[in-house]
Amino acid sequence: MKGLGHGLPKVFLQTGDCFFGIQPTLVTTVLGSCLAITMHVPQMGVGTICHAFLPDSAEQKMGGHDPQVCRFVDTALQNMLETLDKVGVPRRDLVVKLFGGSTGITMRGVANSSYDIGRRNIEMARKLLHFARLNIEVEDVGGSQGRKLLFHTQTGEIWVKKLNKMDWKKNPALAPVLR
Repeated sequence: MKGLGHGLPKVFLQTGDCFFGIQPTLVTTVLGSCLAITMHVPQMGVGTICHAFLPDSAEQKMGGHDPQVCRFVDTALQNMLETLDKVGVPRRDLVVKLFGGSTGITMRGVANSSYDIGRRNIEMARKLLHFARLNIEVEDVGGSQGRKLLFHTQTGEIWVKKLNKMDWKKNPALAPVLR
């Protein structure tokens, strides 16, 4: 990891946030069942990333507009693509990558299969990206381990570290929060 993003501004992406980088930036996030989707435009040196924690905004019973648009995979993808469209990025130039969606984090007393948010997040992203005719170039999804991810917005480079339970115990700040 030494040298990746050395000297760049750094951003920690919280759950439910998106980041669009015109200037080179190193974006870090930690994922459990949440899903990070990155889109990079090599010709322009720009990139965007989201940290979505639920698959479908239509399933939520909320009154009015949700100010945290990147909370859901569907609205996060829509927001990312609309932003890229506004700056004139041809969709054929996008390099798309998916990360996260693990099943390793469970709620006390609830069977994993009851919610399986990780799997549902992955399925929603794949479905919507297919519908948008975007290929997933790289994915590291599913499984039972969380992930720490670093994304270089200019180069599109990704660094992923799989996390185990000992990592969570040594540094509780790495533990994803269920909301």
